Amino acid sequence: MSNPTEIAEIDGMSEKSAKTLVWDARHEMGMGEFRSVSEMEVNTKYITTGSANFDAIMGGGIPTGYITEVFGAFKSGKTNLSHTLCVTTQLPSSHGGLGGSVLFIDTENTFSKAKIERIARRFGLDPKEVLRNIYHARIYSSDHQIQMINAAEVAIQTKGAKLVIIDSLMALLRAEYIGIGLLARRQAVLNKIIHEISRLAETYNIAVMVTNQVATVMKGTFTAQDAIGGNIVAHGCQFRVQFKSKGFSMNSSLERTATIVDAVDVPPESCNFFITDKGISDEEDPEFAKESLKKTKALLEVELISAADIDDTMEDTEFEEEEPKKNSPKKKTTKKKGK
Repeated sequence: MSNPTEIAEIDGMSEKSAKTLVWDARHEMGMGEFRSVSEMEVNTKYITTGSANFDAIMGGGIPTGYITEVFGAFKSGKTNLSHTLCVTTQLPSSHGGLGGSVLFIDTENTFSKAKIERIARRFGLDPKEVLRNIYHARIYSSDHQIQMINAAEVAIQTKGAKLVIIDSLMALLRAEYIGIGLLARRQAVLNKIIHEISRLAETYNIAVMVTNQVATVMKGTFTAQDAIGGNIVAHGCQFRVQFKSKGFSMNSSLERTATIVDAVDVPPESCNFFITDKGISDEEDPEFAKESLKKTKALLEVELISAADIDDTMEDTEFEEEEPKKNSPKKKTTKKKGK
């Protein structure tokens, strides 16, 4: 998948040798010929977002093998989703996870251990074990961001990572490349980042999720919020989801709306969910796993008691119905004598 010119930068490697090496590798991998679509293997897996509504419009959750971009305004829920996925990725496949670790590339210093611990308890996982399986990298420049994306390949192999999160994709690029004069350079760097993470997602069949900021754009006489990064991001990300808050104020409600703007194999749809201190959820205040288990046990006990009462009543009813049938003649004669 590499460009021969990149391989040629290695000391002692000529451009001709690099090209021969790459072409031979493609031949060995079967990448130098056309194949029937019927022979293509599709092995897409999904990571639950913590919200059944969100999972439903995404076809099952955040997919592997693709880049999923989530963009929205400040406090729309992007980082909350990132933290939720750090935990749900570690769930077994039977519960919507992949049983793997997570690489978190943090460009805005938004990672919170306390939030991870709460989300872990919500899903019934050991918080310490969950934190052990999250590998965090604090990023300080766009060059540092590229360096850690390149380092992610080794980490995927050695640490068993199933999800790579970049929160956020454009924060540092937006700060370093200011003005129209640097736009071409910024887009070139961005294009390199997008292609590298796309290669990681496809090669190792892992999920890649990037959050993105928005900018206010004029559309006629109206204003709208759109993801920054232009066509490079729009074409590079296979799934694009926009988060919006309810009401005029960010704090007026915890309810949020997720809208699929673009996707490979799912139609444009919207759903509602809540951002909470325990991650993304369909409920405004989801319970911890132990509390939920206690409630379930209590309900089951009530149901068992109710069922036992019903059984006793049914037995009594059947006995009363059968006895009158056997003694019906006596009862009739007794009634007549009484009269």
